[in-house]
Amino acid sequence: MYREILDALIEQHGPQRWWPAEDPFEIMVGAVLVQRTAWRNAALAIRALKEAGVLRPDRLDDLRREALAALIRPAGFFRLKARRLQSMARFVVAAGGLRALSAQPTAGLRAALLTIRGVGPETADAILGYAFERPVFVVDAYARRLSARLAHPAPGPSDADLKAGCERELVSARDLNELHALIVRHGQVYCRAMAACDGCALRPRCGYHPERVPAERQLS
Repeated sequence: MYREILDALIEQHGPQRWWPAEDPFEIMVGAVLVQRTAWRNAALAIRALKEAGVLRPDRLDDLRREALAALIRPAGFFRLKARRLQSMARFVVAAGGLRALSAQPTAGLRAALLTIRGVGPETADAILGYAFERPVFVVDAYARRLSARLAHPAPGPSDADLKAGCERELVSARDLNELHALIVRHGQVYCRAMAACDGCALRPRCGYHPERVPAERQLS
């Protein structure tokens, strides 16, 4: 099923080849900055960090929090995210750097990432998949919406079942990352809150049709 979805979305949207970054730590920073905002805003904040020469764990940790918050202001929630970024930077430094972290097994590394302030399952899995190239699937709002609509009128899978199903069928980090990126793209173009089903490559397998759903549920 998930292989067929991946193939259909690649045919419709083309390869996405996420995550745009120069090194794994930049991906980790981006995973925090993109929380509750659009990627373009996170990208502006990352550019500011690069231009200031502080996009390294040790330099982020040493930077005054007020200065860091000012640099990442375009990403929104900048004071909160400054605290989270410095917590993550300290985590990387304390662990002995990215090389030491990359030597950890996936389950142990995920558990460790979840101890960082502000890093929940979605952010941890994004870091695992894109920064450390581990075979994990990122369950986000786009994936939940798509899976629920594909299953309609039956209940959609739980986050755990969706994650396990994708990881069982698509065993490589490359395919799992590509599926996640394509689902985000598809959710922006077709499977939006107000569905735009005409032209959707997944329409033949989807049980969700706006004309059959009460208007108040189309916004769910």
